[in-house]
Amino acid sequence: MVRENFDELYAKLKTEAHNFNPFKTYDDWRREDTNSTGGFLLTDKEIASRLRSAGKEILKSVGKKIMSGSFNLTTISFPIKCMCKQSMLDSMATMAVTFPFYLNKAAFAKDPIERMKFIMVSTISFLLPAHQFEKPLNPVLGETI
Repeated sequence: MVRENFDELYAKLKTEAHNFNPFKTYDDWRREDTNSTGGFLLTDKEIASRLRSAGKEILKSVGKKIMSGSFNLTTISFPIKCMCKQSMLDSMATMAVTFPFYLNKAAFAKDPIERMKFIMVSTISFLLPAHQFEKPLNPVLGETI
């Protein structure tokens, strides 16, 4: 009986592999919403202006350090205006909220191909909220708003 199930699964996998159509893309292919030089496109005007002003603050503090003769740039602090309201722990919980849902669906899937799809979706769903333009606060270091 086990051999019969294996033969069915092998035949199904062989059919899926035979019907596979790869993407017609090249190495220089990009999504439409990405920047031409790479990375993600930032469309939120308020966040963009905050990050630009924070960049100016960092450059000003680097200039002050160098002009004072101190070349230890490791002590420059990151501007608080670039922090998002979520802490690092909240961000991790937000990223991991869908992970067990898809893993449970994968555990109950009978078809191994469907199981593999659910595992891939769980991994990708974990990565999507990780693309933040603002730095989350680290409560372990005592960063709070």
